[in-house]
Amino acid sequence: MSVKPNFRKLLLVSTACCLFAACSDTSISSPGATNVGTPPGTGGGGGGGGSQTTIDLIPAGGCGTGSIRETSVTNGDITINACEITGNITTNTVVAPNAGVIITGPTFVGLDGGTSVTLEVGAGATLFGSAGSDYLVVTRGSRLEAVGTADAPVVFTARSDIEGTAAPLDRGLWGGLIINGYAPINACIDGTAVGGSAQCVKSGEGSSGLFGGDNPADDSGILRYVQVRYAGFLINNEDELNGIAFQGVGSGTEVDYVQVHNNADDGVEMFGGAVDVSHLVLTGIRDDSFDYTDGWIGRAQFVLVRQSGDDADQGFEFDNRGSNNTLLPRSNPRISNFTLIGERNAAESDQGMLIRAGTAGELYNGIVVDFGEDCLDIDDTETFNRIGASGAAGDEDLIMQSIVLDCTTNFDESAGDPVDVSTWFLSQPNNAEINNSMSDVFPGPIELATTAFDINALDAWFTDVDYIGAFSGSETAASNWAAGWTFGLFADPGCPTGTTESAETISGQRVCQITGNVTSDLRLTRGSMYELVGPVFVGVDRGADPASPLPSGIEVELTIDPGVTVFGSAGSDYIVVTRGSTIRSNGTRTAPVTLTSRSDVEGTVGANDRGQWGGLIINGRAPINACIDGTAAGGSVDCEKSGEGSSGLFGGATPTDDSGNIFYTRLLYAGFLINNEDELNGIAFQGVGSGTEVDYVQVHNNADDGVEMFGGAVDVSHLVLTGIRDDSFDYTDGWIGRAQFVIVSQSGDDADQGFEFDNRGSNNTLLPRSNPRISNFTLIGERGAAESDQGMLLRAGTAGELYNGIVVDFGEDCLDIDDQETFDRIGATGAAGDEDIIMQSIVLDCTTNFDESAGDTTDLSTWFLGQANNAEITHTMTGYAFIPGNAGVVPGATEQAVTAFDINGLDSWFVDVDYIGAVEDANDTWYQGWTFRRTQ
Repeated sequence: MSVKPNFRKLLLVSTACCLFAACSDTSISSPGATNVGTPPGTGGGGGGGGSQTTIDLIPAGGCGTGSIRETSVTNGDITINACEITGNITTNTVVAPNAGVIITGPTFVGLDGGTSVTLEVGAGATLFGSAGSDYLVVTRGSRLEAVGTADAPVVFTARSDIEGTAAPLDRGLWGGLIINGYAPINACIDGTAVGGSAQCVKSGEGSSGLFGGDNPADDSGILRYVQVRYAGFLINNEDELNGIAFQGVGSGTEVDYVQVHNNADDGVEMFGGAVDVSHLVLTGIRDDSFDYTDGWIGRAQFVLVRQSGDDADQGFEFDNRGSNNTLLPRSNPRISNFTLIGERNAAESDQGMLIRAGTAGELYNGIVVDFGEDCLDIDDTETFNRIGASGAAGDEDLIMQSIVLDCTTNFDESAGDPVDVSTWFLSQPNNAEINNSMSDVFPGPIELATTAFDINALDAWFTDVDYIGAFSGSETAASNWAAGWTFGLFADPGCPTGTTESAETISGQRVCQITGNVTSDLRLTRGSMYELVGPVFVGVDRGADPASPLPSGIEVELTIDPGVTVFGSAGSDYIVVTRGSTIRSNGTRTAPVTLTSRSDVEGTVGANDRGQWGGLIINGRAPINACIDGTAAGGSVDCEKSGEGSSGLFGGATPTDDSGNIFYTRLLYAGFLINNEDELNGIAFQGVGSGTEVDYVQVHNNADDGVEMFGGAVDVSHLVLTGIRDDSFDYTDGWIGRAQFVIVSQSGDDADQGFEFDNRGSNNTLLPRSNPRISNFTLIGERGAAESDQGMLLRAGTAGELYNGIVVDFGEDCLDIDDQETFDRIGATGAAGDEDIIMQSIVLDCTTNFDESAGDTTDLSTWFLGQANNAEITHTMTGYAFIPGNAGVVPGATEQAVTAFDINGLDSWFVDVDYIGAVEDANDTWYQGWTFRRTQ
């Protein structure tokens, strides 16, 4: 894993390698301009006399593909070896992750009305310009896919930032980013054209070409985890580049987690269109932070504006069209959860919100504080005509609700205004003038006491939140949606209390160590890596009975924030969550939590490496059937067991026990072999209860089982198990939970079963009996591999219901049932309380489909094929594969033709789907983006 350090840390004397990737051993070829001039700012100083500094930004694997090349530029005593894009990009182009790329001159992605291309920018890449004439334009019909991550955002910046000479208040050091689309606008070059029609087009700023059209859903690409810094060059008094100009951009474009910092003109400006934006951070903008005009009808949520008062205008400046306030389609966006912060005593910190030129719009859940002039100004009769909204569908009204103001003056009111702004504003639900209690950008008690508008009920696009402003009351500077990937917004929080800072850094990132017993709540925040040193116990065991907890025990909560990486260096490094304590692994699709090995974070891990650290063990108080005390009744508080890896006791009599949550979390390269009898699973759920939430979890390359359930009642959903050496999904000891959407993809260098399901090997009749319900699974082996055993092995007296499955390519067989007590489970009626084996809507295609022995009391193939919608097939699986050479996880025509079992009709916990397997079709991508995929 590579994390971009501060650019000042990148400077190395002479030709030594630097940053982003391993040293490049390529020679400089096809150089562009070898001297692009002295950049604005403090400059690089003359050359010739002293040491020469070389900054190498070319990854070891090269710059990428398409219209990108290597170059070298020198400014004084600093030479930058980098990649370069310039001119017209007329072929699909990929910028390699972590590459440094010079933007030379106006650079156009595609040709308007002609060649449509995609510029794909990998995570951690930095694109930079040296002058105002260096900017990037995405033409209509083409796409920019700048997809960073929380740990490695894509950065657009100035060369002086790369050189380490950018000053805190520098702006306008290069051009910026312009995106042109085919979505409707209302300002037409042709005065006879109808607004919103294909004929209504306009010329963009900075000679960026035409934009506008009649396709509100137009797709110009993806901006995710992106920063734009030090841009906004003043071309002339009328034409100054915004940080990002969205010019007629459509709603098919994805914009999420974007920051514009220190722009000379507006931070973000919408020129018509329908693009939606979320998680937008605008800091240090000289002109207006967020601006729109020309008929924008998009949506925005979670918007932070923080001014630097040396020179700043409005937080929001919202227009329909200044030259003609009545033009249609009228600007009419919907915006919620914004925090606008000015500088109250600064000479230049103007208005919080200026609403004018005939715009409509709906603004909800806002905090506007500390602007030097006023918080709210409404201008122009056509804008005042928008006041008085009924909120009915199709209205073009001005609505403001659940917004609080605290500025030098809250309202800018003129004698000629047709509406008294303060009277109107304060009469709307939950609007107020306050004395703000903000703590930096976070709400205080006054803001938190304001009743929020239910924006999600109005429009399901918006995230359902119950607070005003961009941040909730539970977020802190160390832990919030803007932490980690933004620039200059928060001070470095250091290592959290409860961890110890190591002298080591990895890829320029601080390492915080966790060791021993965690005896008070601990939150692992972004901005650091975390190293496990030995077994780490979360809390001290509180015993089997929550009604009578052990007085010697300590209940602790371990919280892991989105995007955090935790690693171990040896098999003795693992995490145990004790009974009564909780883990909250709060990954997201775009910022998963990663639990992995040292060699992985150092970039030296091999494709088939496993067992490099311990894993994760969770102990709960839910019922089990394997008791240390042979006289104890299974499922009682007296039925406890010692967990693997000396992890302590688990079990009890509380099926709904809550051990926390695991969301969007991937666990890699674990499963250390302690001895021949004790090898750690990736995640061991030991007596874990149904109050625990487990959704979107991957275990990759584990030496022992990927996930194993030791009794309990925990449910799991969206589970991905790849490259597991032993069994991918295993249970025993009386598990009675549920699972849906399970993918198994074996790596045949060494793999056992896809599913290995037991009640209890030492006594098949123990109660409570293992009896889970599982639906929508896809199990993929490696048909030709020496080690790819069985798809599903059911044995040791287990019951269970399996529905809607695809099992293919296992080297031995698809299905084996062993032990008389297991065969006794066959013949299910499905009646409540039955402990039977049921299989329906499952298809098989392996080397051999059934493992049948002469002593089996049931003919397995006859029974299986006699069940509803079960079949032997020749599979047509294709598409996305987690392991090179494996079948893809996307079902083909054969699998899609199978009638699915109505699992939701049986149990409403399950998502209602009408297909078999874990994946519906190629459009179903729930398993992509947050998971690890092996490419070699």
